[in-house]
Amino acid sequence: MQFINKIKDGDELSSVYHIKTKSQATAKTGKEYFNVQLEDKTGVIDGKIWDVASPGIEEFSANDFCFVEGEVISYNNQLQVKIKRIRVADENEYHTDDYFATSRYAKEDMAKELDNLISLVHNSNYQKLLKSFFIEDKTFREKFLSHQGAKVVHHSFISGLLEHTVSTTKLAIAMAKNYDDLNLDLIITASLLHDIAKIDEISSYPKNEYTDEGYLIGHIVMGYEKVKERINKLGGFDVNEENELLHTILAHHGSTEFGSPKLPMIMEAYLVSQADNTDAKLEIMREAIKNAKVTNKMDSNGFVDNNKFVGTRFRESKLK
Repeated sequence: MQFINKIKDGDELSSVYHIKTKSQATAKTGKEYFNVQLEDKTGVIDGKIWDVASPGIEEFSANDFCFVEGEVISYNNQLQVKIKRIRVADENEYHTDDYFATSRYAKEDMAKELDNLISLVHNSNYQKLLKSFFIEDKTFREKFLSHQGAKVVHHSFISGLLEHTVSTTKLAIAMAKNYDDLNLDLIITASLLHDIAKIDEISSYPKNEYTDEGYLIGHIVMGYEKVKERINKLGGFDVNEENELLHTILAHHGSTEFGSPKLPMIMEAYLVSQADNTDAKLEIMREAIKNAKVTNKMDSNGFVDNNKFVGTRFRESKLK
């Protein structure tokens, strides 16, 4: 296996990759060609098929695992593959574990952290709600622990949703310690539940596409509905407990411009939105630095331009 983070300009490529995307384009000469993204767990690299009618270019589609032969070249200071031969690989030619990025933290360790965070909640109704999702609902728990946090923007890897949720909650707790008039139970509960509908908004790997419901409605409203339904089923909630929690979920993107149906109107909602945004931004920058090292786009001082990330809230639904 020739992992993408190890290849360099001039290498001859001969290995199996997951086809992340495939699109047809037309050159200035009028000749058609294919743009292809090759993927493994270490990264993604662009590929070009200039001679689409070549006998070495067999039929394939996005999400296939394909055996690829080609030459690695540098174009505009970025590595890409000039693909000479490609075919759909046989199942015995690859192991899926080699192709999809996974959280750098062990899933089992993060699951323990998740359970510990739930135990910090003293409000009996919030605790009951959290346990109904993360402890008692085995199907939900299994899917949540492995699901990606986004399609492409941040935490878009296996167990990324778990990593982002735990990190956001820990960050929110740390921020809340500076203030003595906040409802910490509400903050922890909302942080743990804020993205739970991501498991229904985006299909699992290898497909990793927005579902119809996810694209048309989005995880914020879907999450609100999921939590509201569970609260109604469990019963016993005080109206303020319910409304403040649901409001915080609806407001966790911070502004209507970035998809929140409501602006944060209580301090806890504002704090959760900031913790969520901060964790997402820092992960975006971490991944950009990692990818810059792979594609040799860091400058001589070891910096990568992250200005485009500062002050911008990323909306996954617009980054297909």
